[in-house]
Amino acid sequence: MSYEVTDFENQVLARSRNVPVVVDFWAPWCGPCKMLGPVLESMAQRAEGKWELVKVNTEEQPGLATAYSISSIPAVKLFRDGQVVDEFVGFQPESEIQRWLERHQPSPALVQLERAAELIDNGDLEGARSILKEALEVDSNAAGAKLLLAEILLGDDLPQALDLLQTIPPEADERPHADALSLLARLAQAGVEGIPEDPLKSRYAEGIAAIGKRDWESALSAFTEIVERQRRFANGAAADGGKAIFRYLGIRHPIADQFYRRFSGALNS
Repeated sequence: MSYEVTDFENQVLARSRNVPVVVDFWAPWCGPCKMLGPVLESMAQRAEGKWELVKVNTEEQPGLATAYSISSIPAVKLFRDGQVVDEFVGFQPESEIQRWLERHQPSPALVQLERAAELIDNGDLEGARSILKEALEVDSNAAGAKLLLAEILLGDDLPQALDLLQTIPPEADERPHADALSLLARLAQAGVEGIPEDPLKSRYAEGIAAIGKRDWESALSAFTEIVERQRRFANGAAADGGKAIFRYLGIRHPIADQFYRRFSGALNS
């Protein structure tokens, strides 16, 4: 099995949204790297998908080494949600590495949520719905499960999605995402009713329809185009929708990253 990086964006940044990714920065001339590499590779094979290993040869990828401030190797960094959450430098025995990893292993409840999110991304909404309902039977206040279930409900029951989002408490970490999703649900619920005839109306309708399908790329494409052409269209509804998607996805999300510069430029022009 090869662990060498071929696409850092997808193998590490995007993948770490679903599973922890350990990145080993190494070089062929580095003695400690030759000791540490086989240890990490053996552990990764036995991890059964709990985390994944990616190796970056700093001789072949100097740009990545510079981007992540690598001054000494081996350097090992742990990525979650596209960010470095922990790291160590130099050779470590397997027992120490295992303890280091265990500090960042997700709880069973979080594993359920991550699995549900992965199923949603893959289009298996019924599989995700089943997992989330099971999670809520165990903990009826699980804000993360409510948020993901509400995302699924955008496509078939907007009133229920809104009701569910309202039950997420203000102090919950998920509350800002819930507010963003609530705004999107309200826009989808309103549709194009009351919007005067305009060349942009059909494009706006496409964006609204994309929300129900959770097709964030198509929705952002439509809303960005509208904001570029008429920033205050429909009393700023397209602008509000775009901003809500960015808040929900996070601007580091690959889809958000495609449109953020264009959208923000049009919004502030």
